[in-house]
Amino acid sequence: MNVREFEATEAGRQVEGERSSPPAVHHSSAAQRPHAELLEFISTVPLTAFDEAQFNRLALKIFAHQIRENAVYRKYCEQIAPAALAPRHWLEIPAVTTSAFKQVPLVCFPTEQAAFIFHTSGTTQARSGKHYFRTLEYYRTAALRSFQFLGPTAEHFPHSSLGCMFTAIREEWGARGSAAFMTPAGLDLAGLRRAIVRAQQERVPIFLLGTAFALLEALEAFVAEDFEPKLPPHSRILDTGGYKGRTRELPRQEFQQMLSAAFGVPPECLLNEYGMTELSSQFYASRLPGVPLQDHNPNVKFMPPWVRVLAVGPENLQPLPPGETGLLRIFDLANIDSVMAIQTEDVGRAWQDRIELEGRASAAELRGCSLLTERIE
Repeated sequence: MNVREFEATEAGRQVEGERSSPPAVHHSSAAQRPHAELLEFISTVPLTAFDEAQFNRLALKIFAHQIRENAVYRKYCEQIAPAALAPRHWLEIPAVTTSAFKQVPLVCFPTEQAAFIFHTSGTTQARSGKHYFRTLEYYRTAALRSFQFLGPTAEHFPHSSLGCMFTAIREEWGARGSAAFMTPAGLDLAGLRRAIVRAQQERVPIFLLGTAFALLEALEAFVAEDFEPKLPPHSRILDTGGYKGRTRELPRQEFQQMLSAAFGVPPECLLNEYGMTELSSQFYASRLPGVPLQDHNPNVKFMPPWVRVLAVGPENLQPLPPGETGLLRIFDLANIDSVMAIQTEDVGRAWQDRIELEGRASAAELRGCSLLTERIE
């Protein structure tokens, strides 16, 4: 969407008299549920095709489903304004903050029907956020499709969305002998060392996936043991960023230099994932040669076609033009049975197919988010 289209949409939001009445709330039939259409879209859309009309149509369908079935979200939208129940464009769909997931269940079905519950892992608050899933079909499909664009596992960490993603990837594409080395007891350094030695002996490239914290812990342990974890040529490393306050933090460039030097992996084969418990989709940074979407800025992450992102002003939470810095608001269609519009506390810039992360918002910058969170009951 260009700036003129964006401004025209914003102007249209002010013409309240032209809106249709908010839809009546009633239980949806199978024909009204957009689940099958969403699954088809995620499964087949080309990963570089960002069709605004198609995304908008499906986003409005999913929003209608969510305000019918998610009573907490419906009440929240009603408190914002009656017009919030009848958006004409995905830009107008009300967003909930990530903090809201700590307060109440945001679901389109009875919580006792949840097959999976992912928990947030931050250390700043004792109360963790929870994202309820009736099925992981949409999460898994989104994870596998977006990973084609280019840790811990679900067995060890059943409430970790990251563990679920790693497990799906390993089951789909992992060679025989693929394994996980992060367990509830901690990092299995001996097992990881054996796997690296075996890869060195067989000269088979490996794909190492892990959190920044786990990779840093492994590097420091290998240095102490005087072990050189050089990986075979064509190997790749994917880190998911974030330290969660558990160890010393490093600037991203310094961290990647350490990975490259220790594992012998060139910078273009160091990949990065951005995601969160409150989402069902992931963003990837890639400098791999031949990939259709790539950027040499390690802070730039690419999104799949079933996701859109806006930067909004921290004070008033109003959308900013593409390329301006603000708080990132993510619209993830794969969040079909919770809430698709998520207001994050991350600062960055957004375009149609990518974002650039600039850090976390300060307490002062989050005043607008705090006001939104207070509306959740």
